[in-house]
Amino acid sequence: MVQGVAVFTLSRICQVNLFQPMLLDHGIGEGSNGSVLAAMTIAEAVASARPQWLGSRLSPTAWVSLLSVALAATLAGTTVGGPWTVAGLLCVFAASTGFCYPVQRKLVNDAIPKDAPRATLLSVESIVDRGVCALAAVAAGACLAAGRLDALLWRSAAVTCVLIPALHLALHRANRAARTRGAGTAPGADPGSGRAGALPAEEPVALPVDEGAAPRP
Repeated sequence: MVQGVAVFTLSRICQVNLFQPMLLDHGIGEGSNGSVLAAMTIAEAVASARPQWLGSRLSPTAWVSLLSVALAATLAGTTVGGPWTVAGLLCVFAASTGFCYPVQRKLVNDAIPKDAPRATLLSVESIVDRGVCALAAVAAGACLAAGRLDALLWRSAAVTCVLIPALHLALHRANRAARTRGAGTAPGADPGSGRAGALPAEEPVALPVDEGAAPRP
């Protein structure tokens, strides 16, 4: 869920709150905003329909973490490029969100137990997403009023690049501890040894083929 909040917040900041200010700040006129937005929409739609292009070398959790860092780096890169570079980076940003949404959504659905109130939990996730986005919008407005757009983008990228790897490492350790406890209580395990033998290495999980389009903002 935390990964989803990070992805959704970055996407909302770039594609809604700061989209036009970013373009105007780099000399892209209002008449070209629609063309850039159309290119971003196409890039996101194509990537969202083909998450299997990511391959199976990494687990879905690792892909979401990697794509989140890529989103942050792309936002930071828009502060140093020219108009065409910014437009290209925004399309890369949109494609990254398109890849990330269906994979992250599948992770959330798989993490919810079968006997849990799925609709309630998903509603809570949506409320958290929009609550964080509201706070981010307030901060974005304050930075824009102070003329510190570049600083805002750099800080957003820095926070994401620190938070997401730390979260991924914590999840990896938690999963390893859970597998260790499960192996220790498995039938046939030696109670005195505290282990059931060597633990299997974490296998990459196949990515969804037709998981669906990205969620609407």
